[in-house]
Amino acid sequence: MKENEKRVRDFYEATVPGHRERVTSLQSSHVVYELPEGMPTGGGRFEGVAVREGFLPEFYGALDARFVTEEFITEGEQVVVIGRLVGKTREGGASVNVPFVHVWTVHRDVLSRVRVFTDTALLAKTLGR
Repeated sequence: MKENEKRVRDFYEATVPGHRERVTSLQSSHVVYELPEGMPTGGGRFEGVAVREGFLPEFYGALDARFVTEEFITEGEQVVVIGRLVGKTREGGASVNVPFVHVWTVHRDVLSRVRVFTDTALLAKTLGR
């Protein structure tokens, strides 16, 4: 397994509920999240502190979910992850099962950027938004 892929796999292991404290240490302090504009928990570009204080509280406040990874494709600094977001909504307990593709950039052994592709319409419908 390539080192960059291992770093990304470590991230997904750290996103399991109860183990999320490691997430920050795997990412650059200036990590960039690029999310689709239709994302019901907040779309757009988030960087550094805005990821931890803006996007993540909204995301995990709405969802009790985990990322189930199915495939990793690695080329240089890029790692593409294909999988599903699986769990429940916090309000109402509706099932969540939404496909995703994440394109990570790993630079100098830390996660520096992720571009998120997902079915925002399905996620919005599940969240009742």
